Amino acid sequence: MDMRTVLHQHGLRVTPQRLAIADRLLAEARHAVPQELYEDLRERFPSMSLNTVYMTLSQFEENGLLRRFYVDGRAVFDSNTAPHDHACCRSCGVLIDLPQRDDVAVPSALPSGWRIEGYSRLWSGLCPACSELEGVAEA
Repeated sequence: MDMRTVLHQHGLRVTPQRLAIADRLLAEARHAVPQELYEDLRERFPSMSLNTVYMTLSQFEENGLLRRFYVDGRAVFDSNTAPHDHACCRSCGVLIDLPQRDDVAVPSALPSGWRIEGYSRLWSGLCPACSELEGVAEA
């Protein structure tokens, strides 16, 4: 997938920073936290600010290239835009995609005036590696 073409198709101007962010996130499905992405690219683009990363990710989200959800108060951007759930390890923080179940209903006790436009489910627990470590620690 040529990222220049993807950006052009979505009406986004191609800049070196925007292209680098697209290469990191859109070439394959992955999750990204803006601060970590900024730190990964800071050496290559010393004049790039964290605000540039946030604004670029927001533009990608507005154009349907990413989805945003929150884990422990941190924004996470997901390049897998198909409906799905997430599982997060409470120990190491690894985040994985899970197939979405079809049995989700809009809550019946919504306060007046609310219009639901989407949802995100996050399952938490221990990944296999941390579960194994915790089992060893308890023994």
